[in-house]
Amino acid sequence: MKRAPGEQIDNVERVESAASMQEELAGMRKLHALQVSLAAQSDMRVALQDITALACTFARTECGCVQLVDEHSNDMELRVYRGHDERSPFVQQFLKDGFQATCDTVRRERRQLVIEDIETFTPLKCTPDYEAALCSGIRAAQFTPLFNRAGVLLGLLSTQFTMPYRPAGHELRLLELLAWTAADYVERNRAQAALRTSESRLAALSLVSSEVHYRMSSDWGEMRTSTGKGFLADTVNPNRAWLMDYIPDDDRAMVRQKIDAGIHAKTPIIFEHRVRRADGSLAWIATKGVPALGADGNITEWFGTAADITARKQAEQRLRDSEARLALVLDQIPIGVGLFDTQGRFTYKNPQLSEQLTDRIPSRDSVHGEEWKGVDQQGNPVPPQQFPGARALRGEDTTAPVDFRHLDGTTERWLRVTAVALRDGSKVTGGLTVVQDVTGQRQVQAELGVLAERNRDILESISDAFYGVDAQWRFTYINRKAEALWARSRAQLLGKVIWDEFADLIGSATHTAHLQAAQTRQMVRLDVASPVLGHWVDISLYPTGDGGMSVYFRDISDKKRAQEQLRASEERFRTALTIETVGATYFDMDGRLTDANDAFLKMSGYSRADVEAGALTWQNLTPATSRGLTAQAFQELKANGSTTPYEREYLRKDGSLRWALFAAKRLLDGTGFEFVLDITDRKLAEAALREVQDRNAFLLKLSDALRPLSDPAAIQGKAACVLGEHLHAGRAYYVEVDRKAQQYVVERDWHQPGETSHARRFALSDWPMPLLTDAQTWVVRDTAIDAALPDDQRAAYLGNAIGALIVVPLIKSGQLVASFVVNQRTARDWTAAEIRLAEETAERTWAALERARSQGALIESEERYRVILENALDYAIFTTDTSGYIQTWPPGAEAVFGWTAEEAVGQHIAMTFVAEDRLAGVPQREIEQAHHTGFAPNVRWHQCKDGRRVFIEGATRPLRDGGVEPLGYLKIGQDVTRRREWEDRQQVLLAELQHRTRNLMGVVRVVFNRTQRSSKTIAELALIYNDRLDALARVQGLLSRLNDGDRILFDELIHVELSAMGAIDAQGQGEQVVLDGPSGVRLRSSTVQTFALALHELATNANKYGALAQPGGQLQVRWRLLRTGNGTRLRIEWSETGVTMPTPGEAPQGSGYGRELIERALPYQLQAETTYELGPDGVRCTIELPVSESMRLEGDEG
Repeated sequence: MKRAPGEQIDNVERVESAASMQEELAGMRKLHALQVSLAAQSDMRVALQDITALACTFARTECGCVQLVDEHSNDMELRVYRGHDERSPFVQQFLKDGFQATCDTVRRERRQLVIEDIETFTPLKCTPDYEAALCSGIRAAQFTPLFNRAGVLLGLLSTQFTMPYRPAGHELRLLELLAWTAADYVERNRAQAALRTSESRLAALSLVSSEVHYRMSSDWGEMRTSTGKGFLADTVNPNRAWLMDYIPDDDRAMVRQKIDAGIHAKTPIIFEHRVRRADGSLAWIATKGVPALGADGNITEWFGTAADITARKQAEQRLRDSEARLALVLDQIPIGVGLFDTQGRFTYKNPQLSEQLTDRIPSRDSVHGEEWKGVDQQGNPVPPQQFPGARALRGEDTTAPVDFRHLDGTTERWLRVTAVALRDGSKVTGGLTVVQDVTGQRQVQAELGVLAERNRDILESISDAFYGVDAQWRFTYINRKAEALWARSRAQLLGKVIWDEFADLIGSATHTAHLQAAQTRQMVRLDVASPVLGHWVDISLYPTGDGGMSVYFRDISDKKRAQEQLRASEERFRTALTIETVGATYFDMDGRLTDANDAFLKMSGYSRADVEAGALTWQNLTPATSRGLTAQAFQELKANGSTTPYEREYLRKDGSLRWALFAAKRLLDGTGFEFVLDITDRKLAEAALREVQDRNAFLLKLSDALRPLSDPAAIQGKAACVLGEHLHAGRAYYVEVDRKAQQYVVERDWHQPGETSHARRFALSDWPMPLLTDAQTWVVRDTAIDAALPDDQRAAYLGNAIGALIVVPLIKSGQLVASFVVNQRTARDWTAAEIRLAEETAERTWAALERARSQGALIESEERYRVILENALDYAIFTTDTSGYIQTWPPGAEAVFGWTAEEAVGQHIAMTFVAEDRLAGVPQREIEQAHHTGFAPNVRWHQCKDGRRVFIEGATRPLRDGGVEPLGYLKIGQDVTRRREWEDRQQVLLAELQHRTRNLMGVVRVVFNRTQRSSKTIAELALIYNDRLDALARVQGLLSRLNDGDRILFDELIHVELSAMGAIDAQGQGEQVVLDGPSGVRLRSSTVQTFALALHELATNANKYGALAQPGGQLQVRWRLLRTGNGTRLRIEWSETGVTMPTPGEAPQGSGYGRELIERALPYQLQAETTYELGPDGVRCTIELPVSESMRLEGDEG
C-alpha cells in the first residue's frame, strides 16, 4: 500500500525522535555513572578530564576542554583539554588569552553558545580566537557555561569540531546537565579546599594563641576537644565530667547558671570564674563561648576560648589591699584627703577632710557651696566652674591650688584645695582632692607633699595584626588591625602576591624569616624594623598545613621612635646656630647686636671683633628706605614677643645693599633673637622672571597674531603693528631686500596717527647701510648727536622725522635679506629688553614669512599629488606610521581594498594581509626589511573588506626627511589579480592539456595494438582503426567544449555514439532503439575515454551483427544511479533482442576487442563491475562504474 508523502515524513520524524530519545537516555545513564564517580573523586584535574571525555562523547567529537574562573583575578584559565596538540595555536591562545573574545560573549549572553561555522560567525571575526581556531582546523564549537546555584559563573565546558556542525537538541541538553554536574563538583571541591584552609588556619591560631580553645556539645554536657596550653589538661576524647574535673565546688552553680542562660538565649556566653589547673592549683579564667547554629536555627555545638586572668585577679586583689593600706595611711595624714565620684559626692574622706568639707565638693554643693569663695595664688577671684574639683571632673589635668575663704559666723577659715581626675583609660571616673588648712598662713607658700599615686596593673588584651598567605605567597586573609597599620584595604590586597604589593620587604629580615618558615615548616619569631611600616614590630610566622602561612605582628616601636625623635631634636638644637646658610643674631631691645653666628658675619661683611666692640646696631645695618619697616618690627617684638617674618634690604660693611628675610623672637631674659636669611638671589631671579614673563607674553601675543596668517604682506604688517604698539614707538616696518630690482621693499608698515607711512620701495643706493652687514643690531638713541652716525644718513633720518631708531638686520647665508625697523620722532633711551624684543620680532617675522611661503608651495605640491592619487585607481598608494598604522588612505587604496578612509585610517596594515601571512608575521617583517634596506617587495595575495582576495605587485619604502630614523612608510601596489588569475588558468590549462595528451596517446597506442592483432589485412586495420579513432574524436570534441568544473554527461555520450551509427535522430528517437534513464549523469573526466570506447564497441557490434543490423532487432539501453558504500555509481544495462545468433559451436561474429575491453579493461582501469553474455536472441551487457562525486541521488535534497 502506498503511503502519502506527509505520512512518510511523520514516520521518519518519529523514528528520528525515538533514536534521539534512546541516545539521550543512554547519555543520562553515563551522566549518572559520572556523578557517582565524582562523589569519591578528590583530584579536580582527574575529575575535569572525566567530564571533558563525557562532553566529547555527548557531542560526538574528539576535541573538548574545560576553563575555570580564577577565584582571585576573575580571569578564565584553561584547566584540561582533550584531542588538541599542546603546541597548536588553539591551545596556545587558550593558555595566553583564555579565548577572551569567546568567553566575553558567553559572559554577556549567560547561556549556551553554539558556533555552527566559525568562518561565518561575525562576533569572532578579526579576533585572535578566530585566527587561532581556523589555523588549528577548528570549524565549529559549542560553549556551555558552568553556573553555581547562586547563578555565579564558575567556568566553561566546550567542545570543538573540525567541520561545520550543528549539535542536536538532545546533545545540548545533555551538555547542559553535564555542565551543572561539573559546576556542583567545582563548587564542592573549592568549598572543601576552603574548609581545609580554614581549619588549618584555626589550628594555627589555636597553636600560636596564648588562650585555651575548646568545643562543647549543644547542652555543654560534653567537652569534645580542648587545647590546654599547659594551663589546663588537654582533652582529646569527649569528657562528660569536665564540670567536676575543672570547676571548683563554689563556682559550679554560677557557671551552670551562665551556661543555661546562654543556651536559652542562643547567644554568646562571657563570664569569669575559677578553674582547677592541670597541676591541681586554682586559677582564674575569662571564658567566652559562641554557639554554632544549624540550618533549623538550633544549637549544634559551642566553640569557646578561655584566657588566664589569674595575674589580673591577683593584681586587683593587691590593688584592693593597697587601697586599704592607703586609706589607713591617709587617715593618719594631718591634711584632708578625699575621693569623689562624677557627681561630686565624696566616696572617701579621711578624718581631717571630714572636719573641713561636707558630703560634696564645693562646686557641686548646692546647699553650702555659695559659702566658699575661691581665689588663685595671685589673689584673683576663681568662679565655681574653675574650682579644682570641677576642672578635674572635666578631665583637665591641673594641680594649681585654689584657696577658699569660709566664714562661719565671725570665724574666718582658709583652705588650700587641689584636685586631679581619676581615669579608667580615657574615661574620667571621679577625682582626688587634697585640702590643707592654711588659715593665718595664706601669704606663706608652703610646699605640699606629693600624694602617693594609685598603682595598679592594667592588663590589656592587645589585638595583634594578622594576615594569611597561600603557598604562592598570595594574601588569603587580612584583619582590620593589619588594614589600619598598612593603610590599605583588604579588597586591594586579597589574591595579590605579598612581594609584589610590598616590594620593599624583599631582601629584608622579614623576607628572610618568611622564607625560613616556609622552608623549615617551623614557627619563626623575631623583632625587626619593618621597611613597610617604618616601625619596629614583633612578628610570629606559623606555616599552615595547606602550604601557606599565618603571620601575627604588633607594633613595638613607640619607645624607639620617641628616643629617636629626642636625639633628632637635640641634634637640631645643637646645629641651629652653626648653620652656614642662615644668619642668627642676639640683640638687646635698643637694637645693639650682642652676638651673631658665622653665617651672619659672612653675609654682612663684619667681623666678630666688630660685634664684641658693641658698635654694630640694627640702625647702622638698615638703609634709610627700610628704617620705618625695622622700627615697626621692633614695636611688634616688644608688644607680642615675636615678629611676623618680613623682607627688607640691609647694608653690608662695604656699603652694598642686599635683601634678606627677618624673623625675631623675644627671649625670657628680655633680649631678642633673630634669624636672617639672605634672599638677594631670589629677588634678582624674580626681577629677571618678570622680564621673561613680560617678554613671553609679548611673544605669545605675536605668535597668536601671526599664526592664522598666510599672506606675506599681512604677516609683515601685523608683526610691525604688534611691536610698534607694545613699544609705543612712532613707526615699525619690515624691509625686504630685492636683489634683482636693487631695491628695499616695505610692503606694509605701522605708524602712529599723524606720522607718515614708509611703505614703499627704496633704491639700495638711496639708503646705504654698511653697518648692517656684520649682523649687529643698529641702535640710535638720538639721531641729532649720535657720533657713530654718518652725516648724510643723519640728514636723511632727520628729514624723515626719525629721532631714534632700532634696525635689526637679518643675515641669511652671508647676505642681508631683510631688516626690521622701529623708530620715532623724538630721542629715546632704548632699553636692553626693548632691543631684545625687536630682535626676537625680526627673527619670528622672517620665520613666519618663510613658513607661509613654504606652506604655499607645499599646498600647491600637495594639490598636484592629490590629483594624481585620486586618479590612480588601479594603484593602492597609502602611508603608515613607524609601527605600521595607516595614516593616509587615497581613493586608489579604497578602490582596491574596499575600506573607506574613515574605516582604514588608524588601523594596522595587517588587516590587508591574508590570515596565514598575519600569523606568520609577514606585515612586521616587511616593515623591518624596509627600515633596514630601504625597500621591501610586496608581491602576494591580500585581503579585501568583503573577504575577496586580490593579488598585489608593489613595495614598501621608508619615508625620511633627512634623519636616520624614518617618519613612516609608503606602500605602493598595483592590483594585478585579473592577470594573475589568467596566468594561473593558463598554467592549469597547460597542465590539463599535457595530461589529456598523454592519456590520449596512451589510449591511441592501446587501440592500435589491439586492432592490429585482431585485423587480418591492412584494409581491415585501417577501417576499424579509423572507426575507433572517430569514437575517440567524438569524446575529445565533448571534452573540448567543457568549461572549468564541467563534466561529460552519460546521456549526451550515448546519444552521440548512437547518432554516429544512424540509430537515433537528433531528438534521441529511433525505431529499433529505446533509451531509458535520468539525464545529467556526470562522468569522471579520467574515465570517459575508455568508457566511450566500450560503448563504441557495443554500438559497432550491434550495428554490424546485432540488433541494429537485423530488421526485427531491438536495442534497449537503461541506466540509473546507485548509492553504495563506495560512493555513487552508474549502472548501465545494454540489452539486444530479436537477433539471430550463430548456432552453438560456431565462432561469434566480431573481433572480440569490445568484449575484452568490457570484461578486463573497465574493471582494471575504472574499478567497474561488468557482465557480458551472448543470449539466445542477442547480447546482454551490464556496466556499473563510479561517477562524479558531485552527483546526488533523487531524494538527497531535504
